[in-house]
Amino acid sequence: MSAGEKIEENRSRFLACGGPCGSADCVDATLAGLVRAYRLGKASQLSWAARFRDPDGRLLELKEDGGESGAAACILAAMQAVEAEGCLVLVARWYGGRHLGGMRFRIYRKLASELLTNGASTPPPSR
Repeated sequence: MSAGEKIEENRSRFLACGGPCGSADCVDATLAGLVRAYRLGKASQLSWAARFRDPDGRLLELKEDGGESGAAACILAAMQAVEAEGCLVLVARWYGGRHLGGMRFRIYRKLASELLTNGASTPPPSR
């Protein structure tokens, strides 16, 4: 598991994190592990995307907006751009009370891209 740097924009905070995920069966466990490890339980939105191959070699793509319509498509697009496979990327948002308009989608895409490109290695916070 890894995470990028938490950023703030107009009082909303965002954090991208991810981990290995090689099948649809591991999605729930990976999500639960990320939420627990990075203390995301109080986030306003948890948007994610996953890409992996099934046993027959077909590429599968799963995504969930988590209350932020269109956010998962931005994360998935970032994954497709670098041809990431066998992983799940989650972006958490803590809503700050101000609407961000289209800027929020640029943030989702940017954070996911940085996590995938830089191989972020921020360890989960210690308990």
